[in-house]
Amino acid sequence: MTKLFSTEGMDVVQKDLQQVILRGKGDEQFAQVINKEISLLPPSDNLRVVNNDEFIFAKQSFDQWCLISLKEQSHKDILKLVSIINANEEMLASDYSYGQVYFEITGNNKNYYLNKLTHFDFRPKKFPVLTMAQTLVARIDCSIYHLQDKYVISCNSSFEDYFKDRFLDTISL
Repeated sequence: MTKLFSTEGMDVVQKDLQQVILRGKGDEQFAQVINKEISLLPPSDNLRVVNNDEFIFAKQSFDQWCLISLKEQSHKDILKLVSIINANEEMLASDYSYGQVYFEITGNNKNYYLNKLTHFDFRPKKFPVLTMAQTLVARIDCSIYHLQDKYVISCNSSFEDYFKDRFLDTISL
């Protein structure tokens, strides 16, 4: 975890998280396998999020889910989870941990600063808690997970420096 910066009403922290992309039918067998491994049932509605102290679990499309580990796990543990899921012929899991960068944004003014980087509508009626969105932030394809009092934003790690620079730009505007 690296605190990038703090400004009036917003804190941005870069996190070292692990991510697994899952594909499957979302049926009872899918739910049982996942629940056995992470103690969460998969969300059934698109762009919905469920979470606990260890994971964020989001449905990105009709057959794709994103699982983000909030507690640091060894690469070996992530690969074990991927192998367990891939043992089921109806499911596919891929480790995306090293291809993504993660930012946690908190504070009362987080929407104000984020709106300088995107046209996405952060109002609660349009982006309620425990939902996610796939949108452009600073012209970068990102996923935004809306948790109780924070956002977790992930994007491709090749954009890490550019993304940080754009956030710093919002402070000086």
